[in-house]
Amino acid sequence: MSNFKELAIHQMMLGTRFIHFDNRGHFEEIFRVNDFGSEVPNFVQDNLSYSNNRVLRGMHFQDDQWQLLTILKGSILDVTIDIDHASPSFLNTNVVEMHFDSHNQLLIPPGVAHGFCVISNEAILHYKSSILYGDSKQHGISWDSEQIRGFWPEESWELSSRDLGFPKLSEYLLKSQN
Repeated sequence: MSNFKELAIHQMMLGTRFIHFDNRGHFEEIFRVNDFGSEVPNFVQDNLSYSNNRVLRGMHFQDDQWQLLTILKGSILDVTIDIDHASPSFLNTNVVEMHFDSHNQLLIPPGVAHGFCVISNEAILHYKSSILYGDSKQHGISWDSEQIRGFWPEESWELSSRDLGFPKLSEYLLKSQN
């Protein structure tokens, strides 16, 4: 069971998982359908992401995809921006540090670009996804776009060639309006 609160982006929520500790260790629930109220995404795929220190991934999004992000090891700085023209929170941003010891989760709605950087030695993230990988067009915007550039710590980040090739947000928005 998790306790979720709404954030500045429409339908995006940050949760804290309840942990049951005893002398053997701990037990925790990662997903419970009734934690989300009436608008529960139908999650159909689970993914794991392993990243080393100084890795930055993003900013990614897919059409119609919900994600539930859970950090299983390490710490990240997570950055999101609402790029859905029809959303009441269009261009709102959210930045949150997520740590394994904080037991937090992030529910990311469709139309929100998402990226993170690893601020610990390594990080393992678990994603629940509402669509199967490859079933919808994948998109991205540059992590270095003017609207989000200042959120990232000053660092020499390691990015994939794919992530380095994404357009700036302003370019993406111009193309998506046509």
